[in-house]
Amino acid sequence: MNDKKKELNFWRILSNFWGIVAAIIFSLTFFAISDLNHLLTDITIIYLSILSIYTGLKEYNRWKSAKFMSRYHGEIFVILWTILIMVFILLSAFDKNNYKLATEFTATYLSVLGIFAISRKSKNLKS
Repeated sequence: MNDKKKELNFWRILSNFWGIVAAIIFSLTFFAISDLNHLLTDITIIYLSILSIYTGLKEYNRWKSAKFMSRYHGEIFVILWTILIMVFILLSAFDKNNYKLATEFTATYLSVLGIFAISRKSKNLKS
């Protein structure tokens, strides 16, 4: 594995890890299993920063190398984040006293969508 692939793999693993951590923290907070509101802003910043670094490096490699092919599909993350936010929204709509959607979660969801859309557009322009 060359250095570029190792670097990209490192950022992909780190991005996946923080994405899972973020989803767990948001879920624990939303379902009032644990009061982790004090972590939401930091978790959001960390996850979105790492996701942005990973995506930026991936797109840079795509444009720099004629042979670059990504085997990882961002659609999976978008689908998972969409399912999670839909569950949160529906539960909040039906029981607003017990379920409150954190602003940080909405910001995370919209940022993930934006990063995915830009990456998808870059991929389409390259091909």
